[in-house]
Amino acid sequence: MEIITSLENIDLKSYKCGVALGSFDGIHIGHQTLLMNLVDVCRKNKFKSVVYTFTNHPRSLTSTNGAPNRILTEKDKFNVFREFDIDYVISVEFDDLHRNLAPAKFVEDILIRKLNMAYGVVGFDYRFGYKAHGDVNLLKEYQQQFMYELKIVDAVKIEDEIISSTAIRKFIGDGMINKANLFLGRKYSVFGNVVRGKGLGHQLGFPTANLKIEGNLILPKPGVYYTKCIIDEKIYPSITSVGYNPTFGENPITVETHILNFDNDLYGKEIEVQFYHCCRGEMKFASVDDLVKQVQIDIKSAQKYFNM
Repeated sequence: MEIITSLENIDLKSYKCGVALGSFDGIHIGHQTLLMNLVDVCRKNKFKSVVYTFTNHPRSLTSTNGAPNRILTEKDKFNVFREFDIDYVISVEFDDLHRNLAPAKFVEDILIRKLNMAYGVVGFDYRFGYKAHGDVNLLKEYQQQFMYELKIVDAVKIEDEIISSTAIRKFIGDGMINKANLFLGRKYSVFGNVVRGKGLGHQLGFPTANLKIEGNLILPKPGVYYTKCIIDEKIYPSITSVGYNPTFGENPITVETHILNFDNDLYGKEIEVQFYHCCRGEMKFASVDDLVKQVQIDIKSAQKYFNM
């Protein structure tokens, strides 16, 4: 898979291309349906498969509220794309050029001239161009003029709920990890480098790996979660606290993972924490002894959850 991060570096004129369009934050089940269609059609027609997306969310420029927090980092997004055997991922900045580009110019200048699109696949609610005036109906209108096929993927639902990145962000923010995982089609996870914290977990007898998380990622609501850690391609059951450590005063939010039956040094390593289920909400304890007792209960609960 080749990653292209600038419009100037696109050189696909020698190929006919199938192009998937969208933000793809989370690459949830709906996105996966779209990508599988793209790869299948491209293989059958000997097209190059191309994903055209953005490094930043368009709402970072178009909304006064700014962009929503991301489900996946850019690096992790690329890793998921690789699983679908995509030929090219074009991930460029959504800038003033894109914001002010007339929808018709986007089709002609980028999709046709830059990407040589012979087949396009989009979600039912895809919008593009100046003030998001472009939509699937406009893409249909230009089919005959520019000689491309178009596939519009209908809403994918689970229990009558439309799968969307917006819905998944809400599930994660509300601590509804089971539902987020269902909509994602995989475990919601965070990646981070293990950094030194205050050492409170070690002092209390429960050493934790403190993760440095990118600031624009969505995190679950404060609480304790059953998780698994992937370290050097090995998987370990764990229990993870997301929160502010209120028992010890005011603190910034942290993600701290206690890996069950594990005592190796992890400082400086990048690890993945996969979230399975919410154990309990964040609590403020009257004493450190009360906190220790609760953590002991949490660990036993995690051991039972993972059948250890």
